[in-house]
Amino acid sequence: MKYFDSLRKLAAAVCIGVAGIANAQTSHPVSYPMDATTPATYLFANNFYKNYVGLRFQVSSPLTIAGDKVFTAAYDITNPTSTGNWGGAPFDMVDSPVKFGPVGDTAGCTPYPAGYFTGKIAIVWRGNCEFGAKALAAQNAGAVAVVIVNHLPGGPVGMAAGASGASVNIPVYMISNDDGSAITSVLNWGGTVKMNIVINWGVGHNNDLGFVPGGYSTTANFAMPYTQLASHAAPYKGINGAFIANYGLHNATNVKLHSDLMFTPTGGSSSNVYSDSVTLGSFPVADSIYTFYGPLYDIPGTSGTGRYDLKYTITSDSADEFAGDNIHTHTFYTTDNIWSKGRYDFAAGKPISPIYRGPGGTDPYIWGVPYYVANGGSVIKTVQFSVSNGPGTLPGGQPMYVYVFKVHDTSGGAADMLFTNTELELVGLGSKTFDGTLDSSFQTFTVGIGDTINGDSSAHQVFLDANSWYVIAPEVPITGTSPWALGMDGFVNGYPRAYGLSHFHSTLEPYNPIWFGDRYTSTDNQVSNPDFVWNPIAFPGVANYLGVDSVNYDNQKDILPAVAFTSSTHISAVPTNNKAFADITMYPNPATDHINVSVKLDAAVDQLTYSVITTTGKFVSREIHQGVKEEVYNYNTANLASGNYYIIVSSGNKFTSKKFTVIK
Repeated sequence: MKYFDSLRKLAAAVCIGVAGIANAQTSHPVSYPMDATTPATYLFANNFYKNYVGLRFQVSSPLTIAGDKVFTAAYDITNPTSTGNWGGAPFDMVDSPVKFGPVGDTAGCTPYPAGYFTGKIAIVWRGNCEFGAKALAAQNAGAVAVVIVNHLPGGPVGMAAGASGASVNIPVYMISNDDGSAITSVLNWGGTVKMNIVINWGVGHNNDLGFVPGGYSTTANFAMPYTQLASHAAPYKGINGAFIANYGLHNATNVKLHSDLMFTPTGGSSSNVYSDSVTLGSFPVADSIYTFYGPLYDIPGTSGTGRYDLKYTITSDSADEFAGDNIHTHTFYTTDNIWSKGRYDFAAGKPISPIYRGPGGTDPYIWGVPYYVANGGSVIKTVQFSVSNGPGTLPGGQPMYVYVFKVHDTSGGAADMLFTNTELELVGLGSKTFDGTLDSSFQTFTVGIGDTINGDSSAHQVFLDANSWYVIAPEVPITGTSPWALGMDGFVNGYPRAYGLSHFHSTLEPYNPIWFGDRYTSTDNQVSNPDFVWNPIAFPGVANYLGVDSVNYDNQKDILPAVAFTSSTHISAVPTNNKAFADITMYPNPATDHINVSVKLDAAVDQLTYSVITTTGKFVSREIHQGVKEEVYNYNTANLASGNYYIIVSSGNKFTSKKFTVIK
């Protein structure tokens, strides 16, 4: 097993950032020794390469479709004691041949001829029967592993064992529709496909450079209005960069990361609009991984919609014995009014969310993504998201809220992208109440957004200010004590961009999510300590942890929430006679041990919901009252720490919010 070089000489210098870099840079990823007596043990206690690379899952031939593939596995090698594991544990397979099922049974739901897959990786399509049944049928026919292709667009998903999973002892994986279609197309034409699925770093080549899976610097958003991109604002600048590994047995020299940015306007022809390269003279195999980053650059603005393709290529003095992981293309789009941090399906009109994740706690949690608005003058219209609480219909009457926070990153007089109790302003709200019939898990929902004073998205709009960050964050519910999961992009990874900005350009920008705590263990008491600083870099584990380090890399590969929104420059006039949904008076404010919330409505509602969140975007409490037109709600603040909070009064898609303060 290889280890990162400890870099004791470099760690301190890189940790504080490097200002004003104009030339291309290379270095090791920062290494932070962990000590069991410090809070940093919320992170992993090592810095092994596996935290960057993990399981390598790639097509090794033919070269036309070779390279790393996004996948899910039935057996989580990083958590071998998980009760959800089924099938066999991954093991090394190098240049293993792949075989498709017989004509007429590409889904693999019926027994195969004896020995049909002997010594080969079986590839089958999702659908028609349980995952475990597919895997068992292939196993009984001699397969050494099973790769299931998602028959739906977007990417691989989690796989349940079903009734047959307990009998499966070979590894089971899933890949995307696109990757599976490419593989099966070669097989259908009589070609040969081979795969590498390895947990031990390299595959024995002397000269073998490659990208760390998911280790390519992307742009600010996958989809953004062209009026924003043309601003050349700092958050929209590009930064060419990637994490590159020496997987071979020999040292490499003059390793170059070359980047070409192409633009194709809608209905037009492609042209090269930017090129750059970063070179490392000597790449010893013992050092395993280097980071390559160039200067920041303006992505050329456009006067309309179109597609950008950023192509990364790795070269060196030696011919690479496996070139399949030496080229990667990142695609992003300019749009009229769609904003999406992760991938977006323009044909279906929704963000792509093949994977669902949550923190594993027993409370609702608020989780979203940040967007930068360079040019103001528009309003936010709708937010799109997807949730799951398991297969089937979502509970009828269950509400789900969407918050729009404006960021005021001013603590201590300087922007640090670490948000404290006063730095998030709740400016917009939306709600969705599930109907119990048509609304189901894995579905994409579109919610209208209204301002937080008047709370009716049909009449009161949220204006987007220029030069401002906004965090769009759904509040994911629970059912009983079971938390729901939020749809993730599962492919786009903002970590390399955040790493390059912070370590090579002294630039911090908010990442995801708006929820503090380690992914596996919630380390922050959100009620007793609402003033606690949180870092919007996903799951940092330590509250004031500024570094974006390798120990977190593997946990950030697929956890970008698939939360998109639309904006409009067609701003409706707001009737002056419209009043707030509810007249709210709070006293005493500031409060010590309780606060009275006096509510008056124009007409009685069947259900009135009181929600409390902190001004750092954390869920605190919720209470539902029946049949209300006018009442005084006494809320106990004795267990709340000093600080600022929001109370949201809602019924259906109408809502009003007020801020209150607790002083102890």
